[in-house]
Amino acid sequence: MVQLRNNLSSQYVIRTQPTNACLSTLECAAIALTVMEKNPVVQETILRPLKALCSFQLEHGAQIHHSKEHLIRNGLYEKPMPKNKRKLRRMELLVNNVKI
Repeated sequence: MVQLRNNLSSQYVIRTQPTNACLSTLECAAIALTVMEKNPVVQETILRPLKALCSFQLEHGAQIHHSKEHLIRNGLYEKPMPKNKRKLRRMELLVNNVKI
């Protein structure tokens, strides 16, 4: 597992992320390459198509998605809670702000 110490939130807003700290694979790769190249322009260049995709989708009816963590914490999660004890425990940890 790779962990980035970054306070960014995902720009991939048309997809529901598991937690507020999750990034897409493309965003992680862009950050990694930016760090390795020591050039912030790399990240901007790589993420430009993602931003364009999300903008296009939002202009044509897509909705901004909040993370599952956000939805659960704010009582907005509409799906039934899982019956699997392991999955239920993970959701409880999300609600209680415990790092998984």
